Amino acid sequence: MFLLFFSSLLVFAKQEADRIFINAKVWTGEFTQPWAEAFAVQNGSFVAVGSNEDALAFQSEKTEVTDLQGRFVAPGFIDAHMHFLVRERVELEESDSLSVIQKKTKEFANAHPSNSWIIGSGWGYPAFPDRKPNRKYLDEILKDRPVFLQERDGHMGLANSRALELARITKETPDPENGRIIRDEKGELTGELQESAMDLIQRLIPNANTEELYSSLKSLLNRAASFGLTSVQNASFDEKDLPAFDRVLKENGLKVRFYWAVPFEKEATLRDLKRYKAYSRRYPPDLMKFGAAKGFLDGVVDAQTAAMFEPFTTGRNGIAMWNQEDLNRTAQFYDKQGFQILLHAIGDKAIAMALDAYEYVKKTNPPRDRRDRIEHMEVPRLQDLMRFRELGVIASTQALFANPDKTTLENYAPLLGPARASHANAFKLVDDSGAVQAFGSDWPVFSMEVLKGIYCAVARKTTDGTPPEGWYPENRIAPEAALRHFTKDAAYASFDEKTKGTIAKGKYADFVVLSENILEPPAERILQTKVLMTFMNGRQTWAK
Repeated sequence: MFLLFFSSLLVFAKQEADRIFINAKVWTGEFTQPWAEAFAVQNGSFVAVGSNEDALAFQSEKTEVTDLQGRFVAPGFIDAHMHFLVRERVELEESDSLSVIQKKTKEFANAHPSNSWIIGSGWGYPAFPDRKPNRKYLDEILKDRPVFLQERDGHMGLANSRALELARITKETPDPENGRIIRDEKGELTGELQESAMDLIQRLIPNANTEELYSSLKSLLNRAASFGLTSVQNASFDEKDLPAFDRVLKENGLKVRFYWAVPFEKEATLRDLKRYKAYSRRYPPDLMKFGAAKGFLDGVVDAQTAAMFEPFTTGRNGIAMWNQEDLNRTAQFYDKQGFQILLHAIGDKAIAMALDAYEYVKKTNPPRDRRDRIEHMEVPRLQDLMRFRELGVIASTQALFANPDKTTLENYAPLLGPARASHANAFKLVDDSGAVQAFGSDWPVFSMEVLKGIYCAVARKTTDGTPPEGWYPENRIAPEAALRHFTKDAAYASFDEKTKGTIAKGKYADFVVLSENILEPPAERILQTKVLMTFMNGRQTWAK
């Protein structure tokens, strides 16, 4: 009996790895053991991280051993803020010329003759003459089918004449609450709709069918994995998308983990919140996790709808979508139900309102680990930066928002003026304040390519290397800080630091193998780096 018991202990103690990776340069993200050369994976988790000998101690006859030949390995990338859309559309990402916008839209329409509406996103104001979008440019390529293309920030859109006609929008149509219908100097419709005015068009666009959603979801999952992503935090939620996710889950085809944010709304009822919380019981939490609520406090700088204490240089001011009393009350309500609150706040006034609401909740509700967040946080007042750490609020920022492209240099920065532009998307100031900063992409606003985001945060240049000295270069951060914001800090932002975000024993085996060591200078090395392999839960999801 004793020998049987002893042999059972030996079997239990001897863990046999499914896969072992050796001869790597592993950045673990752990302060106690920042570097390793090998690791072993069993049943989707790391069972050993350290030297080659440490990992090979878990080898058996069935173990697959991979020699990474000195390749750089990092924890799987985590996008802390995106909108994982599962509908095919015109992708105008980084299209900064009118001819490209027209060409891509026309090509998409020709390739999808059965689509009753042509939708897309990604344009910027400098693409249009005098930075003035107008429906006539869409009418030139498509007159018979309605077209609606959102600006890259997603807070304004351009409709062609057919779309305006179907929505019955005329020059006499009044602006809706928290929205603007843009008119030219003669009072004629330009086709541009800002903030809630977009709903006048969007409510007419037919829902995608189940097969289209399923196909698009699988395509986007492959794309995300190809960029090294293993987790995303979805800052929007549409219950109509869930059947597509159910189908992919049933096939064991989910290649990234999801953390969902449900709507944060003034009129939400306890019944609504209980329905949202029920999703936590419906899905496996390691793959489909619920627990956050996302609300909008203002718009964006490019459309002059971000809520600011002082007007933009044009004299126009933004749109504050809440008053402080309603915001405090609603935040208190969601917090009592255990939700992590994510508030879109770009302008300094909106950021201050969000911080005031979080301070109110902290004072009036029982203490707990909240980790409430401010999404984007582009133009804070300098005196408000210290409040993030004091209140335990996470700065959820987007690395590519500092990309000094034509839209940034010719529209965004001039609207703010030099004083405010100098500390816009200033990631170093956030780090220096001691706040936790988590990086995302806000895709489809910007590319979900994490390496491109890391380069931007490090260099503050476009991929073409402009401007040569960088855009406000004093706001650059080190490559390791940028990588940490896309891994360890992003995991913390979703309460997942115990299971992912670093390469450590017991955590999910989520990791990415890169062709170059992105922590070594020069910054341009990051742009040359390729994602060679991506693993989620120990399963390979991408190989170049």
